[in-house]
Amino acid sequence: MHSPDLAPTGTLLTLDLRVAELNVRIEAPDNVLAVLEATMSVVPRCLPGAAPDITISVLPKDDVWEIRGLTGSLKVMAAQSALPQVGGAVVTSIMRDVAVIRNFKAMRATVIAKGDRALAMIGDDWESTITLAAHLHGRGWSYVGSDNALLDPLTLDVISVQKSLYVNSSAVAQFPANYRRAVEASPWYVTPQGISFYAVDPQAAGHRQTWSASAVLSGVVVIDGTMTERPSLESLESASLQSERFTRYGIDWGRIPAVDLRLGGFVDSCDLVEHWFESISA
Repeated sequence: MHSPDLAPTGTLLTLDLRVAELNVRIEAPDNVLAVLEATMSVVPRCLPGAAPDITISVLPKDDVWEIRGLTGSLKVMAAQSALPQVGGAVVTSIMRDVAVIRNFKAMRATVIAKGDRALAMIGDDWESTITLAAHLHGRGWSYVGSDNALLDPLTLDVISVQKSLYVNSSAVAQFPANYRRAVEASPWYVTPQGISFYAVDPQAAGHRQTWSASAVLSGVVVIDGTMTERPSLESLESASLQSERFTRYGIDWGRIPAVDLRLGGFVDSCDLVEHWFESISA
């Protein structure tokens, strides 16, 4: 049984979302929409009858999935892809198209906030990034984006994208204890490569604060998986901030402190990140 937000369109169904003040329509088979409806359950829905500003179509063709968006943009995925992987590609397409219309920048980042100030965590070690965010959530921080966010480069406002956390099963043991209930209640998936992961709703962890509507980007932490006995932070030099990783966002990085984090234990790493974030706001 689908919710009232799902309506038939030929062989596809639709799900209408409200993202960054735009109406977004997703057209896809019901098995894809079931995943998207669950992983984006907190995202506001459009008013009934509202015309879409953006339409994302997910089409199964032969041995691939085709994901089509604004102005004919196309992403192709293997038919064997796990459904949350297809759903993740749809979310990325939504972020890209919303960014084009709103003159935002789409960020591949985990963004969390303390009050009205946001911290973006980027890098190749996504398991550690999500795990660190979960620990900070337990300390009173709130999510602005689990793995996608929208940035206004003029104001540095980060607009919330409320999506479930994709947590690799190998990282679950490092999650804070209060997330155990959330993990146990989460759907579990396996990719064709044998990688298993959960789609975790962070609200199920039981904290009163989970999502922020928006916050001002005030710091960036790069996490690339380097592990040490004790965590450490190192300020990024201007040359590093000119790399494609940073320049693609099109903002003045002189306005935002950025550091490289070498992880230790997650409790100690959280202590260090919180101390640094407080120091740059003093």
